[in-house]
Amino acid sequence: MATIPEEPSKSESEIDVPSHNSDLLNERHPLKRTWTLWYLNDKKNLDWLQRLHDVCSVDTIEDFWMLIRNVRPPSRLNNTCDYNVFRDHIRPVWEVPENKSGGRWLINIDRSKHPELIDVIWMEILIAMIGEQFGEDSEQICGIVCNIRSKGSKISVWTRDASDEEANKRIGQTIKEKLVNAELPEHISGPVFDTMRYEDHDDVQQKNSSQIKSKLIISSTGN
Repeated sequence: MATIPEEPSKSESEIDVPSHNSDLLNERHPLKRTWTLWYLNDKKNLDWLQRLHDVCSVDTIEDFWMLIRNVRPPSRLNNTCDYNVFRDHIRPVWEVPENKSGGRWLINIDRSKHPELIDVIWMEILIAMIGEQFGEDSEQICGIVCNIRSKGSKISVWTRDASDEEANKRIGQTIKEKLVNAELPEHISGPVFDTMRYEDHDDVQQKNSSQIKSKLIISSTGN
């Protein structure tokens, strides 16, 4: 399935359907994969894994939109909370086999200017990911992570193999295309992001400073 359709508007959802077409209301459009939303709460007195919860798994378009309508957007999460959406029951931790050799495309977001901008970025990438819009490289994508932090929030797309530079380049270019062409609220102008950086998970885990060497960099305004 190539594309996730847009969520129906309220007026569309309230249209009366004749009873002889009632079966259409129960029709389900399957996704290619199962996707799971994980939530990390802000209870800092607990261990990290104790804060992480499996919220819901979806495998149809209809269930995906039902989930989106019933959870808070990232802009309304408390500080230190995370959202994670990963495919095929992959746990959103570095140590599992699907993630341990991978890396991430990272976008830093300043929420102080436009708090809702993080929602735009989250939904654009999430829909592209679940809608298999990365083509042959969809197999390389493990999931998406949103970290809400007071000093700067982050959205990252995790990939399976940090050494597959060509696939990771294509994934990055597809993310850029989706974000550059995203429909923004009227009061927001300019690029959705400045730069995206690809980092190896091993480098992130072993970092001894705030700076991590980026394997790839993509600018919103250049190549």
